[in-house]
Amino acid sequence: MRVTKCALALLTACFTLNASAEMTAAQYRRWAHADNNSIYAAYITGTINAFGWANGDLVTKKQPPLFCPPQTLAIGNQTVYPLLDAFFANHPGVSDDFPIGLAILRALQGAYPC
Repeated sequence: MRVTKCALALLTACFTLNASAEMTAAQYRRWAHADNNSIYAAYITGTINAFGWANGDLVTKKQPPLFCPPQTLAIGNQTVYPLLDAFFANHPGVSDDFPIGLAILRALQGAYPC
């Protein structure tokens, strides 16, 4: 029984070493927001939501927000896609493994500085 548990743990570790939870610039470029029902679109939506929650929390704590969009602007994927495309166009040297979450943050900060 103990050998089975150790083998299972080792097998699980081998599979998780290759897993990557972070979407990259290369994946975004390849996917190019053509399918709004894909896992990539869901990832971008989640990242946008997380930044929204972080901004709200910072404002509540009377700390400077990460970026400052107009109060009437609802930021969603359709807002962020053109910003990401412009970010990559303006930064052609960005590596393929650049985290898309950081690209979203930088794009939002560039578009909506405080």
